[in-house]
Amino acid sequence: MIQLVNLEKAFGDNHVLKGVSVSVSRGEVVVLIGASGSGKSTLLRCVNLLEVPDSGEIWIDGVEVTAKGVVKHEVRRETGMVFQQFNLFPHKRVIDNITLAPIKV
Repeated sequence: MIQLVNLEKAFGDNHVLKGVSVSVSRGEVVVLIGASGSGKSTLLRCVNLLEVPDSGEIWIDGVEVTAKGVVKHEVRRETGMVFQQFNLFPHKRVIDNITLAPIKV
């Protein structure tokens, strides 16, 4: 299970995440929908510790990954994120983009 508790993240005066709290159970499918700049990617980047939240807690399978002393690369071994950016093939699905190289090699 992934739990976010009162997550906050700002870039200067731009407060992107304001008190976000959510629980996602194992196997549950969740979709983040919002306008460009609304914080979708920032939220995902925080869950994988690519961005450090300004405050709040992130729990993954009962372990607080935002606690002091947590090793980021150990968290990332258990989580994986794929971001479909403009530099990938726009006519392909995310799964097609990430499996293209291993299949062709």
